[in-house]
Amino acid sequence: MNILALETSTPHASLVLESGNVLLFETDWETARNHDTSIFPALRDALNVLGQGVALDLVLVGAGPGSYGGVRVALAAAEGIALVHGARVVALNSWLSLAWGEDECCIVSDARRGGWAFGHFRHGMLEDELRVLSRQDVQAALVAYSAGPSLSIESADSLREKGMTVDYAGLSPTASGLVAAWHGLSAARQQELAAKPAEPIYVRPPHITQMGKRPWEVNFPSERQIN
Repeated sequence: MNILALETSTPHASLVLESGNVLLFETDWETARNHDTSIFPALRDALNVLGQGVALDLVLVGAGPGSYGGVRVALAAAEGIALVHGARVVALNSWLSLAWGEDECCIVSDARRGGWAFGHFRHGMLEDELRVLSRQDVQAALVAYSAGPSLSIESADSLREKGMTVDYAGLSPTASGLVAAWHGLSAARQQELAAKPAEPIYVRPPHITQMGKRPWEVNFPSERQIN
């Protein structure tokens, strides 16, 4: 099976191309808010390695939680490539790449607007749903959690400023981690995920900024003022 994996939910993005469990191509890059431009050179290089006339069977995409723009760009690119290759697109929780290999762990990240995303994983799978907690509640959850390591994509310094401590900080989901997690799933679970729409994972609704004035309330200068 030929698998392409994309992970762009954080500024540290990555891509992996695998054929028959053999790694053909792997790259990563740093990006701020320009996932829409930085992803395409990596895709071009990977597809050149795959070669003309060779089709992909599966495109895995890290669907978040994370960068709103990064995840959407990766999913759009994946859908376009899959259409050409006749491949399936499967969206995976990006945090699976961090949790896979741990018997049990919890993962936290800043969800902005005063909230913190919290996920509990067991044997590489998310237990229940991702939750958005207050800073105080996530602090208490981290102190109480003892079943396994606590992980975060936030830096240790950033967490410390907010009164939080985890076992491993500053982590980034990876495309190679997504592939490893996929291979570790049962065939039934793979089929279940493949049957779902490939959509971003949002821990909360997008924040929409309200305009200060409605268009009809703006006072435009008169012709006399313009002249």
